[in-house]
Amino acid sequence: MRIAIIGDVHLGKAQKGLVERENDIYDLFLRICKRVIDEKAGIVCFLGDLFDSSHPPVKAISTALSAFENFARNGIKVILIAGNHDIPSIKTRMCPIELPKTNENMNNNIIELSCQNPVFKFNENNISVHICGVEYHPPEKRQSLIMAMENISSSILLNSSSEKILNILLLHQGLKEFSPAEEEISLAEIPNVFNFIFVGHLHLRMEKSHGRTKVILPGSIEIGSVSEVVKQMHNEAGIILINTETRMYEKVKISLCRKFIHKKFPSSAIDHELKNLTGELKESVVDGKLPWVYLEIEDDAKIGNSLINEKTARATEGNVLFVQKNIESEEMKEREKNTEISFKDVNLRDIIKGHFPGYNDEVYELYEKRKDMSGAKEVMNKIYAKFKDSYVRQKLPEM
Repeated sequence: MRIAIIGDVHLGKAQKGLVERENDIYDLFLRICKRVIDEKAGIVCFLGDLFDSSHPPVKAISTALSAFENFARNGIKVILIAGNHDIPSIKTRMCPIELPKTNENMNNNIIELSCQNPVFKFNENNISVHICGVEYHPPEKRQSLIMAMENISSSILLNSSSEKILNILLLHQGLKEFSPAEEEISLAEIPNVFNFIFVGHLHLRMEKSHGRTKVILPGSIEIGSVSEVVKQMHNEAGIILINTETRMYEKVKISLCRKFIHKKFPSSAIDHELKNLTGELKESVVDGKLPWVYLEIEDDAKIGNSLINEKTARATEGNVLFVQKNIESEEMKEREKNTEISFKDVNLRDIIKGHFPGYNDEVYELYEKRKDMSGAKEVMNKIYAKFKDSYVRQKLPEM
């Protein structure tokens, strides 16, 4: 059997508020799902953040349902774990990845892995396969995450009678080895019982061997931020396909719906660079979709932001969907140098705890949801409910 692994999708995300970018993700997601069917996979696993919000738009939900119905018609099981964007701040609200299971046509075809149901087991040609996973755990719940993985490990070892075993772990977490942070877990804290660990959340495309375990980060299917353009420039999405018999894996590449162009140059060469860029833009239109451009410009000639913006606008007008610019100058560097603050020894949670006694967990959660408006509203409602419950009306003095 072939198992397909897909990273963060973020259905419903509209980069810079552009509906064109929201539609790019829908189109790419459907093409990826079709490719999974064409590759004759038996199972497809999503590594969390299927949706960009715990309250996704209707089109995001209908797009996911359409794809999953198609998987069901082709006999492909879908395995999901909840990412931080999927999980509602208010526990009583439904996580959107549970919506497909309410459809009778695909209910038996969708498996959600979580701390309550962390293992999906099947046998294929005398090979015992365990696909394991848990939902996203915020840093303050790292011990709960470690305990959950230890429970999975014990369950696998207890129920494994076959010598031919393939153990796969699906996570949506930060890992110290890829994103150093004091509160993140490390690979050393994950039980050494897995052949593969697939990790979402970080949007990075990386691999690492950890003993006998292959750790793979497929990355997000789309480019969603400047850092993703610069740090790992790519104009294709990726699917990982595992062969359960050979335990070998391959990467399948699918072109993005829209081209991304990144240029870095000094302002002294701006006329030459923009002339070349103009020619490149005309060749970068894909199916009528204009490219996205990111420019890093060092203002060595000191021509100023206004002239740089004017020249850039003239060179790209009508030929791009969006132009992002990062303009650096000696003046800016000096200003940043004089106002530099080191956060090396700052613990954000301690600061919040000191300023918001009684509400520190909620305020920290609000900080984490700062880029998710609907999620932030949920946290604010939670803070208000807690305030209302603890509020005691002050009595007016008797006259």
